Amino acid sequence: MRSMDEHFSEVADKYNELRKTDHEPIEYIRDLFSNRARCVAIDVGCGPGRYALLLLQMMPQLHLICLDRSSDMIAETTRLLRVANIDRFDATTGDASEFPLDPNSVDVVFTFNAVHHFIMPAFLREARRVLKKDGIIGIYTRLLSQNETSIWGRYFPDFNTVERRLYSLDSIEATIRSIPGLALDTIKLFRFDRVSSLERLIEKVRARHYSTFSLYKEERLEECISEFRESIMRNFSEADQIRWSDGNVFLTVKAC
Repeated sequence: MRSMDEHFSEVADKYNELRKTDHEPIEYIRDLFSNRARCVAIDVGCGPGRYALLLLQMMPQLHLICLDRSSDMIAETTRLLRVANIDRFDATTGDASEFPLDPNSVDVVFTFNAVHHFIMPAFLREARRVLKKDGIIGIYTRLLSQNETSIWGRYFPDFNTVERRLYSLDSIEATIRSIPGLALDTIKLFRFDRVSSLERLIEKVRARHYSTFSLYKEERLEECISEFRESIMRNFSEADQIRWSDGNVFLTVKAC
């Protein structure tokens, strides 16, 4: 089994090719903040910059600070944004519980599909520290229940027992309530129709497109891939047109 640091270092240069980046949540965010003439935000756990790129492309008023504990991911973010001729960003390594920022210095704290890697209370307290008055935390993630109904949760052996880092909506709400100066504001559910070939799905597993697959021992992962192939062949009539739906949620939390 790989550590998470090893996993993200290993996949950094191919992560954007492995993962699907949905535009709908970024369009929703763009509309949510359309009344702000200028917006300074931090993207915590930015990875290789796939959501940072969309945010900066869709929000010309945005200056974005990209933060990730992996120097390889920060290098990929920097490369991606520079290739896109975007200069309204800073990128630096750092931890989700200790941002290299002054108090009351940003309008928004974003995190995309990364909060399950954080210590949630520490992240929320640090986000509250750096937010300006009436600032917003935006959390985009998969809920535990959404993960369990994905193609992996339904058909990949052991997936739901191996992946226990994700949160339920109730647990997120309870953690937010426990942090002074924060209040849950909105909850927006997203649902995405997917289609893929079986071979492409297996290719993604072997490339560890979800960090979950790095939590398997190598021999067991190969056994599970074989069982997954058999299960898909039993349950789907066309191996090159596997269809399913994925779910995500976007929460906004107000500093108060």
